[in-house]
Amino acid sequence: MKKILSLLILSLIGLFANSQDKLPFIPGTLAGTPDWGYVTKSLGDSCGAYFNNYIGLQKTSNLYIEYMRTGDFVNDFYYNGRAQRFTVSQPVDVSGVEFYAYHESLTQDSIMVITSLHTYTSLNDSLGPEITRDTVYVTHTAFTVVLPNISVKSYFDAPVTMAVDYVIAMHSNEDENLIIVTSDYTVNDGNGENLSYAQYDNPSSPGGEGWYSALNYLVTDYDYLMNPLVKYDLYNPFAILDDTICPDVVSAGCVNYSQVGNFSNHMYNSQFSSPATHMVWLWGDGFQNTDIPSACHTYANPGTFGINLKDTLFRHDFASPYCIVNVTQPIVVLDLPNPSFTFIQDGLSADFTNTSTNSDSVWWDFGDASAGTDLDNPSHSYTSLGIFDVWLYAFNECFVDSTNLPVTTDDVGIVVEEKELMIYPNPANTNFVISGLSGESQIEVLNMLGERVYITSTNNNQETILVGHLSTGTYFVRISDSKGQVTKKIAIKH
Repeated sequence: MKKILSLLILSLIGLFANSQDKLPFIPGTLAGTPDWGYVTKSLGDSCGAYFNNYIGLQKTSNLYIEYMRTGDFVNDFYYNGRAQRFTVSQPVDVSGVEFYAYHESLTQDSIMVITSLHTYTSLNDSLGPEITRDTVYVTHTAFTVVLPNISVKSYFDAPVTMAVDYVIAMHSNEDENLIIVTSDYTVNDGNGENLSYAQYDNPSSPGGEGWYSALNYLVTDYDYLMNPLVKYDLYNPFAILDDTICPDVVSAGCVNYSQVGNFSNHMYNSQFSSPATHMVWLWGDGFQNTDIPSACHTYANPGTFGINLKDTLFRHDFASPYCIVNVTQPIVVLDLPNPSFTFIQDGLSADFTNTSTNSDSVWWDFGDASAGTDLDNPSHSYTSLGIFDVWLYAFNECFVDSTNLPVTTDDVGIVVEEKELMIYPNPANTNFVISGLSGESQIEVLNMLGERVYITSTNNNQETILVGHLSTGTYFVRISDSKGQVTKKIAIKH
């Protein structure tokens, strides 16, 4: 450990800032706007895959460089590996890593770097078991502050879903001038988070091999410029308390939205401290609410509306900082039911058809003191002739409305051959004629209340009935003979 500690002392006093055979730190500045590729999310899928630039371009004050080589007996202070821990607040698919490096080798065109994905172990605050790895080659030969120009992207064979904290590591097994770009360790850019590690693996100094916490062992809190390629779900679909509601009812149109973990994780959302302040509910009727994950809205008018949720995760990605939820669900605001019906009446029977709209149930009152029904299209038999007010009540969750029509029973059973019996003129003024009578017949005239207003008997085939004394209106003519009884309707108009 003496040789490891010597690195700490020398690096702190900066004695090797300009020496290429020791561990230099050369200040640099960030210039230009990186243009990194990314894949936008699919609706309901995820935020898409992108390089997470939280570590440490979003945080670094200046850019420095470090040599990453194994070293030898003389240069025993080199560390040949770097690693960064990433927290997990929801499952994250890790596909690779991006870092920034170049080399100064006079004998090689490129230098190999091994990247690897590990679990994090809190037992000794270090890297846990390796899960997967990749091999890449650094071919750039000069530093540039336009970092995409010296970007190195490493992709694992397949994405790995991490549900616990993970560590991205890279190391070189060569003793060559491989140089990586780092954050500014001198101003505590890591913010005391203790997320970075350095690997010591000098073959000339056995016994000191291993990964060491940069903060605890080197007293430097880096956020190394290592950007993992990650993909994660952005949102849970919002829930509607009731998708069919009544107008003008307070707290009826209520929604609830649960933001997933990365909204409040500082490594994935630059607005993690107030994740709910970048969302909006568009209710579909011209009104909106902002900055609240749960809300209720009162609709004044009936109709079908689309509730649109827009939420934005301001992720740490220079190329595409906005990862947007944009999802819509319908809600129905009920209107008054519109009751209506038709019927076909034949003698003492009537068949009813419900033609109501905006209703989910009905009730029939047939107007004759009989039991009603909730059938949609009932049939009903009356036991007497007359006029009956039939009421239809239409219901939905919010309202009830009703309508009625009169049903007139005009026949109490036909036994004689009705086709031979004629009543004319109809309407009648002073009299009407009944023809087609057979044998002895009784003729009655009834008003709409079923009251008899005239009666006579005849043996003739034809009879004239005087009605000049009767009021204008509708009447029933009941004809009875030995074969049966027939009731006909006639109108009297003076």
